[in-house]
Amino acid sequence: MKITDLQTLDQNIIKSLSEHRGIDRAVKGRILAQTLDIDFRTLQSRIEYLHKQGCAIGSIDNGYFIPVNEAERRAGIIKKQRTGIAINNAVNGYTLAELDWIDQILEGENDRVRKTT
Repeated sequence: MKITDLQTLDQNIIKSLSEHRGIDRAVKGRILAQTLDIDFRTLQSRIEYLHKQGCAIGSIDNGYFIPVNEAERRAGIIKKQRTGIAINNAVNGYTLAELDWIDQILEGENDRVRKTT
């Protein structure tokens, strides 16, 4: 793949990230989005697309970066894995929740309020 094969926005993301090689030069996503004059969700979506295209774009709490060695690549992978686990846990909890969970939880509160009045 060549950069010219990509949409202009994706080209601009890659060009901007080329200045952030190495985990120590990570750029906050909101700052990168502002620089590119796009919203943060669009940036996230485009980086997800670029991942699928074979672009190694790392992300950690400090922001996005281009990994320059395997340790940096691994740091970005671990962050994504943790995010995936958290999402999976949320989906499982949501899937297994009873639809009247809110009433069940508040029932105990209503009983407590009745006893104190």
